[in-house]
Amino acid sequence: MAHERSDSAIRAFFAEVRQHKGKLVDVRSPQEFTGEKLHMPDYPQEGTLRGGHIPGAKSVPWARAANPDGTFKTAADLRAIYETEQGLKSSDDVIAYCRIGERSSHTWFVLTYLLGYPKVRNYDGSWTEWGNAVRSPIAKGA
Repeated sequence: MAHERSDSAIRAFFAEVRQHKGKLVDVRSPQEFTGEKLHMPDYPQEGTLRGGHIPGAKSVPWARAANPDGTFKTAADLRAIYETEQGLKSSDDVIAYCRIGERSSHTWFVLTYLLGYPKVRNYDGSWTEWGNAVRSPIAKGA
């Protein structure tokens, strides 16, 4: 029998993202972030009607955290990406998102377990939900 649990510490939902005052990290490709594409490169156009990103989100494609051989980069390299380049701090309340929450779960792991950030959540609906939601604000371009 499965035990009841609360994932609220690791998952964020639409209403929470709309009210979020912390940092947002968009881990999709640069073309998805700017609104040029609605999907991952080489995937069919599916899932959302509008392109762009959540206003205020930082663009950090998830694969930047990995080396060419698939291993994770060092903590120093990861801090350079997330902290030096993007201005994140371990004290920030961070929500990561992608198209469906898959790629952003990788970034959630990096920030939570490799960099030790205590408050990171993955936006469950991600861009598929946000990009299709009536009146959700969208930013385009870099």
